[in-house]
Amino acid sequence: MEKRVYRQSRREIIEGLKSPPTSSKDLPPDQLPFDLTMELGSVIRAEEISPGVYSLLAHKGDENTEYYVVTKDAPAISDKARSYGQVFAGKPDLCVYDQSWPEDGRYIIDFEIFRYHRKHCLPVDKYGDSIHTIALYGMEGCSDYFGEYPVPGNTPRGYTVRHKKIINGVYWLETDRCEEMLSICYPIWKADLTFQEQDLGEQLEYDQIRGIDTTLGNLFFSKEYSCIPLLELSLIYSEIKTNGVINMPALFNAAFKSYPEYTTAYNKEQAGYRQNALIEETPDAGTEFIEF
Repeated sequence: MEKRVYRQSRREIIEGLKSPPTSSKDLPPDQLPFDLTMELGSVIRAEEISPGVYSLLAHKGDENTEYYVVTKDAPAISDKARSYGQVFAGKPDLCVYDQSWPEDGRYIIDFEIFRYHRKHCLPVDKYGDSIHTIALYGMEGCSDYFGEYPVPGNTPRGYTVRHKKIINGVYWLETDRCEEMLSICYPIWKADLTFQEQDLGEQLEYDQIRGIDTTLGNLFFSKEYSCIPLLELSLIYSEIKTNGVINMPALFNAAFKSYPEYTTAYNKEQAGYRQNALIEETPDAGTEFIEF
């Protein structure tokens, strides 16, 4: 799987979840029960966050990188979780996970440690209510473990009666009021939409009352306001351009027609960066960029 470069906002969110979900104990690097210096670099900091599971900060070259290392006797970690780890030659009893890349199983390790400690009445730290957050962020890079983001059954404009997947976590919906809406899951809209577009999104009453950053709810966009969020996401998720669900020329036409000032400013900015991702009109393509 090709690793996607995350925007700064996504990285900040990931950093906010990096505290181990259990009570941990620091270890002097020379007391670790293994030596991965050749593979990972010199260990600056180490802690055992669960029996047989270690969190390391290692320095190699010009970079510091955080890893999880799982030993063969770690009771919290399943065989499925181990399959995401990297195994180095000559060290088959160790599984290594780069914490910088969610696709490498970092959220799976967090999740399994949390679940194991809770099931066995072992202590968990101040992030004890975050298992839902861990699973939600894990759905993006490890959907074969956590499952894909669920399709919302309810919207601000009625109940969902039909849906079409654009990408995992981004769905086109039709409601029982015969209205069409774009739904974007919390980890994607929070990190990958501009604040201006976030403000145009509609929320469920439940999320408004409790606070959407607490409920981690979806944002919904009416068809009228959906083309710019889709354009912004297509710059980050290339599959939106290639999987055939969205008619990109029609999407560009819709943006030109409804948001001429946005497209002019966007193209000017892209030209300044000498980018080729310009929004251009396509005659005869129409403006119906998605259909059931």
